[in-house]
Amino acid sequence: MDSFMLDKDKLKKLLREFNEKGYSDPNAKYIDNGKNGKVLSLTIDNYSYEDEFYGGEPYSGNETIWENDVDIFRCVYWGKVIKGVNFSDIYEFLKLALAKGADNNLVHRGPSEYVEGNLRYTNSIEGDIEEFRQVEKIYMDGKEVYVAYFFGGRINTQL
Repeated sequence: MDSFMLDKDKLKKLLREFNEKGYSDPNAKYIDNGKNGKVLSLTIDNYSYEDEFYGGEPYSGNETIWENDVDIFRCVYWGKVIKGVNFSDIYEFLKLALAKGADNNLVHRGPSEYVEGNLRYTNSIEGDIEEFRQVEKIYMDGKEVYVAYFFGGRINTQL
């Protein structure tokens, strides 16, 4: 099947499956890429996925999906926890939110909203899997303490 034949819903479902495997599968491991970053590689059927990640605070990276060795989707991201906040606590909460998965029209990552105690996670999007800008935030006691930006979409549609 050509990449442009993979409809929006199937591509979004595939990305969400890769994200879920990356976030919740204990066998999914990031390995050193030899360039001061880490890479997670996963495969589902004839699709392969790679998440290349750099940094600690702030962090940045990119995700790519290939269909039969042709790159069909790409996303770049950047995020941070504000200074003065224990980032390990924020990232533990972020893992809980991401484990809930994306809902509604979100492309990936966590749900539109997740709340536990004094922490609230939000995830919003402009566009769709074809071309999107997605922003996730975490608030502590109503104050924004974390933000991450995701930009991406389908690629190589006119091969």
